Amino acid sequence: MEQNELVSITQGTLAIMNPTTPEKVLAAGRAAGLREGSRVVEIGCGNGTILALWGREYGISGLGIEAREDACTRAEEAFRASGLSGRIAVRCMDARDYVPDEPFDCAASIGASHIHGGFAATLDALLGLVHDEGTIVIGDRYWKCDRVPPEFSREWPDVPTEYEILGAVREAGLDLAAVVRSSADDWDRYESGIWQSVISWLGEHPDHPDRDFMIDYLHRIQDEYFGYGREHMGWALYVLVPGSY
Repeated sequence: MEQNELVSITQGTLAIMNPTTPEKVLAAGRAAGLREGSRVVEIGCGNGTILALWGREYGISGLGIEAREDACTRAEEAFRASGLSGRIAVRCMDARDYVPDEPFDCAASIGASHIHGGFAATLDALLGLVHDEGTIVIGDRYWKCDRVPPEFSREWPDVPTEYEILGAVREAGLDLAAVVRSSADDWDRYESGIWQSVISWLGEHPDHPDRDFMIDYLHRIQDEYFGYGREHMGWALYVLVPGSY
């Protein structure tokens, strides 16, 4: 099954396609200094929920970049339902090809670091989208310690430790202003939403040629989560600001 189709099936119905909450998303936006008139771009905006939250709470304007057409449609609907369609738009394209007409006040990548190949590469890409005083918000996975079982860590070669994240931030000339960490309950809610989406899809597609693949996928991600992920992997929103040195 093609990757974008798999993402749409497993996470397309989730309002926030990451293990976090609206309250934590708003806390990250507040730490990033979002306010009325702030221009924000979000790479891999999914269903548009995060930009919609920031638009309603802080009065931002901006743009979401998303490659999946079904997600673009849902993002447009989210902006319209929030009364934001005049201020926030979505562009359906590969984020790696996007070049802004002018720099933004804030650039975000929430659970989308795979687009550029990891945290450091994502940070570098986002720096190219903001002006010199711009802020950055990255939501990403991290290893809780540096003693992760090799059979699990090999499956996730792009996941850093938080000390490596801090090093990448400082190397880029930025300061880490805030971290908004996901709880175990956030993880359980997110993973459970994926499982329920897969189970629902299986019930609706009894004769689909990819049915066996989806059953194997469901069992594999549950094995990973209970066997390793819940203990060794975390997720957080990192708010980065221009360095004070």
